[in-house]
Amino acid sequence: MGFIFKSIFWIGIVCLFLPRDPAAIKTPKAIAKISTTTVLDAAAAGASFCRTQPEICESAVKTGAAGRDILAVAARSLSGVMSDRAEKNTTTN
Repeated sequence: MGFIFKSIFWIGIVCLFLPRDPAAIKTPKAIAKISTTTVLDAAAAGASFCRTQPEICESAVKTGAAGRDILAVAARSLSGVMSDRAEKNTTTN
């Protein structure tokens, strides 16, 4: 199931950067210009969204921080389990 979600995510990322008008692409320089313009437009749209909806952006920041904290705890726990297993393997050999 995780593979499906990851695949959908990456396909979405690729689709985000596809040019809107394929006929306009003639050279690699044109491709770079279109990609840069797309990224800058997306950043500007995100910035204007946070200006008009600050409570949503603040909530997203808090959610991101909470997620980061949860992942840090999970990583520490997994690190402890892995070191215990490694220690157990070295003492039995």
